[in-house]
Amino acid sequence: MIQSGQITFLGGHAGREALFLTRFSNDAFLESPDFPFHLALYEFKRGESVAPHSHEFIEFVYVYGGTGTHEYRGIGYPIREGDVFVIEPGAEHAYRAGSDKQPLEVYNILVAPALLRHEMEALFRVSSFVDFFYVEPFLRESAQFQSRLTLTPQHRIEMKLLIERIGEEYREKKPGYRILVKTRLIEMLVFLSRCYSGLLHKPMTSNAGEESLMRRIAEFIELHHASPLTLAQMSQMCDMSQSAFTLKFKQHIGKSFLEYRNDIRLETAKKLLASTDYTILRVSQEVGFDDLSFFNKLFKQAEGVTPGQFRRTNPETG
Repeated sequence: MIQSGQITFLGGHAGREALFLTRFSNDAFLESPDFPFHLALYEFKRGESVAPHSHEFIEFVYVYGGTGTHEYRGIGYPIREGDVFVIEPGAEHAYRAGSDKQPLEVYNILVAPALLRHEMEALFRVSSFVDFFYVEPFLRESAQFQSRLTLTPQHRIEMKLLIERIGEEYREKKPGYRILVKTRLIEMLVFLSRCYSGLLHKPMTSNAGEESLMRRIAEFIELHHASPLTLAQMSQMCDMSQSAFTLKFKQHIGKSFLEYRNDIRLETAKKLLASTDYTILRVSQEVGFDDLSFFNKLFKQAEGVTPGQFRRTNPETG
């Protein structure tokens, strides 16, 4: 932990230069490129804070003790013992400890998305996990949304045990520790998603008119276009049948769910082709297509040329 006056920065092995950064890279905090993970417990005394910052990695936060304020994308809300939340890559946030004598104790679990790429695809089929990991952060900015996860006393005990098991493997680094860390991290995510499923029902539909709901869903699709979103999941979020959702989404957005999602994926692919040296396969995977031949076919249908031809005729300059 690095301190400068009243500003506290979370450790890892970032050096003193971290004081001048607002966006932290994987290299500054995570163990290594082939195991992008970090876990630690941090303590903030009364009045101490973490300056607004963002990062490339996912941050899982568990408030182990004390109270404070968490600022997310410019909106502050109180946090207390038992709170659990996810900070997605690129989201600016900050902390401040409360005014009571007990310090704010926070567990941070930092993970690059690539570490759990295949596991996340499987978890995405579990609706309670989608609600906790994707929907809650998306709706957190809404003033009407008050459903962050606060664990019960019994669940706090189980959460502490899960974190301790992960932490023990990570600290001792015995043979096979990376496999066990990943396995126990998945166990923790499933546990938290189950806890969250009992907290609320259909968060997307809360206090939302039909047109507003469809536009929120469109925003959600745009934000998570690379994830394995399905029509069934989108319909379930809206508490609608697939046929009703399909009709209303096209009525208000002007495209079907698949058309809208694939258009966003292809637009993102065009930007990657023009601005990076990623292979065509990697571009396909980055935007959410695991089937390269399908990506090539869809791209040519939309643009009239293959991805390779597009790259050769559309190099980005400057």
